[in-house]
Amino acid sequence: MTEKNKIIKIGVLFSLILTSLINAQDSRKITLAVMDFKNNSSTMRYDRLQRSIPEMLKTEISRYPEIAVVERKKIESILREHALAQAGFIEGEQAQEVARLAGAEYLITGEINTPNRQLRLDAHLIKVASGQIMGEKVSGRNEKQIEAMIKLLANNFIFDLTGSGERKEFEKITQYQSKWALITTGSLVATTTVFHFLYSYNYDKYHKTSHLDKFNYYYDRANGYHKTRNILMVLTSASALTTFILWQSDRSEGNKIYANRMNKKLETVRPKVALGILPQYDGWTVSFGIKF
Repeated sequence: MTEKNKIIKIGVLFSLILTSLINAQDSRKITLAVMDFKNNSSTMRYDRLQRSIPEMLKTEISRYPEIAVVERKKIESILREHALAQAGFIEGEQAQEVARLAGAEYLITGEINTPNRQLRLDAHLIKVASGQIMGEKVSGRNEKQIEAMIKLLANNFIFDLTGSGERKEFEKITQYQSKWALITTGSLVATTTVFHFLYSYNYDKYHKTSHLDKFNYYYDRANGYHKTRNILMVLTSASALTTFILWQSDRSEGNKIYANRMNKKLETVRPKVALGILPQYDGWTVSFGIKF
């Protein structure tokens, strides 16, 4: 065997090993299907969220390599094939069957609700094989917070599926920089104090000196420090007010979205067995039936 053939065989073997590793990694991925959300509210503009929410949710979940999300085209193809495309919103066992046909291990369905004039997403993570459900409710003020709501929902479902990251009970919409505003205010207070000390020192020297040249020198310095101190006092007051406003905004309930977990199991349809004994003119008839 020549050296060239050895190199070729080693290369082929390496390629096969690499392909096997990639395939093994892909086989360990969790397969997930996301169905359209149903708008249960009376707000018509939320109808557009029925399709956009699943797309946004798939985008967020697809960032994690441990999860493979079924493409929408594949789901739509199955719906057309089984004459469900015109049925509108599908749920329950129909949705499970579509997910199973798509090769998904898990399925996400959900509803859009508006309790107390808030926007709430009631999402369900369903294990297709067993019908077990992990429910998650995410609440916000309105559709302007939908992106943050989707991120929180995706984060918690990813944690449930893979254990990656941590579960979050709430998420802030905007991270107001109150910490940096507080640092700025503290720096201005310290600087103002220094200039006040310099003003007081030169003002005191101005009153105590008996030399004419020193008199003008300390007067000019005290006057300059006095003006600078006053400007800094105005800036410090404005910074302190800004810090307070940012702190209040950061703590306000309107700046948060909340997630609540709800666990339940999907009802399994079991056959009902009926046994009946009926009298007849020529004897007795035993009937046996199975009802679904």
